[in-house]
Amino acid sequence: MKFNNGKLKILILADIHAAREEMKWTRNHIEGVLDKTKPDLVVLLGDNVTGCFPGVSVGKVKNTINEIGSIFESRSIPFALVFGNHDHEGLCSLGFDERSAKKFIMNEFKKFSCCLAEEGEEMTGVGNYNIPVLSTEGDKIKFNLWFVDSNPYADESEGGGYGYVHDDQTEWYEETAERLKEENGGENVPSFVFQHIIVPEIYDMFRFHSKWIKGSVKGHGRFSDGFYTMNEKFIYSGNLREGPCPPDIKSEQFDSWIKRGDVLAAFFGHDHINDFSGTYRGINIHQVPSAGFYSYGYTQGSRVITLYENDIENYDTRVVPYKEVSDVKIRNPFVKKHGYHRWLTQFLPVTAAVTAGTVAGAAIKICAGMIKKKKRV
Repeated sequence: MKFNNGKLKILILADIHAAREEMKWTRNHIEGVLDKTKPDLVVLLGDNVTGCFPGVSVGKVKNTINEIGSIFESRSIPFALVFGNHDHEGLCSLGFDERSAKKFIMNEFKKFSCCLAEEGEEMTGVGNYNIPVLSTEGDKIKFNLWFVDSNPYADESEGGGYGYVHDDQTEWYEETAERLKEENGGENVPSFVFQHIIVPEIYDMFRFHSKWIKGSVKGHGRFSDGFYTMNEKFIYSGNLREGPCPPDIKSEQFDSWIKRGDVLAAFFGHDHINDFSGTYRGINIHQVPSAGFYSYGYTQGSRVITLYENDIENYDTRVVPYKEVSDVKIRNPFVKKHGYHRWLTQFLPVTAAVTAGTVAGAAIKICAGMIKKKKRV
């Protein structure tokens, strides 16, 4: 990977939640934003595969991954990825363990020649790796991209909740950052971090309210005892539409970024309808909205970043809404708000049951009427 005439454009697609049942809107979205932004690199920010969709099988998982990867392969656009908390679940329901499921998915993605993702070294999670970005001339490392598996869920013995970055992952990051620094003549190589689940420090960037007020959202997990609004001291753009869902366990990850001093910004998915940006303790935090239509969310979009080789710290980033890249409208209000998955697994079965009950009830009434007529005769 290297800068292209002094620039590097990265497109982030979070929470695609691809499944074979419904991909037309999601595919239309991805193709539209690729054609509009023309990125040098695409980052898939986790929950790329929806996980345990109805009728899941190894073959359907393969086909789903092929449908995603073929979009980038057909345009010769390099892509990288991290795992979310759902990617592996479908295969685990078929007998895989988490690690083997992630490796299977990674290997399927890596069948595409434009996939830059790696399994990474042996440590907690799968897909902990970095991609150095060379200068336009290709003679020096100018930037670095970190890809981190935030892990799906904490063990119940630890209190449960969403997954967190473990100490061995942080040690790998610190050792690799030090090696890059040495190779760079003793200076840190500036970098971005990409991972699915946001760090718990995000709640330090909000205002706490003991009761609901207009515009507030209820916190999640260990933050669920209050309501929160964005604090403009830290957050300068975007929307907080739901309580972020970080791990309940606070790891050393964020503090290690501060200590190393190389991380300019971190990008997170997971919370589908949030798209805010802010700065905390010198590190920029960016939320990326959901790109897919299979799961919940009615604010689909992506985030594009433009890096400048000669002015690294002053990068540009913005959210690209779905409506900006496509004229195709979803007219089903249930799907818009709750996603195709709930439409398929909840709404339709209930509707079918109600319809069946209505038809059965009508049939009973008709039969009862016929019996009464016979008795009169």
